[in-house]
Amino acid sequence: MNGKKIMLTGLSAALVLGVAAEAFAAPRHHGPRMAPEVLFVRMLKQDDANKDGRITPEEAKAGAEKLFAAIDTNNDGNITPGEMRAYRKAKREERKAEWEKMKAERETAQNDDDKDGKKPGRHHGDRDGMGRHGMKWGSGEGMIFRIADKDENGQISKDEYMAAADKLFKRMDRNKDGVISIDDMPNR
Repeated sequence: MNGKKIMLTGLSAALVLGVAAEAFAAPRHHGPRMAPEVLFVRMLKQDDANKDGRITPEEAKAGAEKLFAAIDTNNDGNITPGEMRAYRKAKREERKAEWEKMKAERETAQNDDDKDGKKPGRHHGDRDGMGRHGMKWGSGEGMIFRIADKDENGQISKDEYMAAADKLFKRMDRNKDGVISIDDMPNR
């Protein structure tokens, strides 16, 4: 695997590390916030059913329902703080495994470069552990409950969750054309 592939793999991994539950938790003015570009890429990879580069309200709703089902492990129609913590812990473990795999692939590629007589370069993200690109977001559970739990019963119902997902969709559709596309991403 050459250096460019490793860099692209690393970039792709960094972009999909976000979890939609954390995105719902991101308030507009304070606390951790997932960049819209990162969320858009995640949605494209997971929710863009027809792979046209646009997320329709139907695709976003289907993705939100799938994520809700993944978090609601006891299938009672509510997400509890415990279920959210368990889901986030599982995702952290998945990301850690992906990071370790990517790190091993990078080391293999560097060793191959050394064998070929090429000077090993410093690849983006060369460090042990999760580091900055591991995206340790902090306490996202509390924020999502403050935002989505409208009846303040300590659980997020499917209706509350879907309302939060719809609000996120509308916020991301900056040009108000009814779909989320590259045109809605900020110029950075």
